[in-house]
Amino acid sequence: MIKTSCAPVTLAANPPDADQKGPVFLKEPTNRIDFSNSTGAEIECKASGNPMPEIIWIRSDGTAVGDVPGLRQISSDGKLVFPPFRAEDYRQEVHAQVYACLARNQFGTIISRDVHVRAGPERSTGAKAEWPQD
Repeated sequence: MIKTSCAPVTLAANPPDADQKGPVFLKEPTNRIDFSNSTGAEIECKASGNPMPEIIWIRSDGTAVGDVPGLRQISSDGKLVFPPFRAEDYRQEVHAQVYACLARNQFGTIISRDVHVRAGPERSTGAKAEWPQD
């Protein structure tokens, strides 16, 4: 005869520090940004969390965006920056695009609302010209 004995086993997971938490938006970008090539634009996105979340700008298809020299940069503080540019340097894939701000840390990921960006040329009189067709 085989004898077995059973004893209760308690498994305990280490709870995360009370200070650790997933990202929360402090400043979520607006859903539409229209600007002229002579002014440029900055789109701000801020999030808190512990550890501090990483800010990544993405396209509507979920791919991360990077710098396009002279046309689009991501600043060290998480802003999506469109510097002023010459009208002939307009690029639809940069200046007429849907972006979103993604904030993530080891405890979670959040994504902002869609941000519809549209840049257009400015006439020499300072009046805005017709926007490029989407």
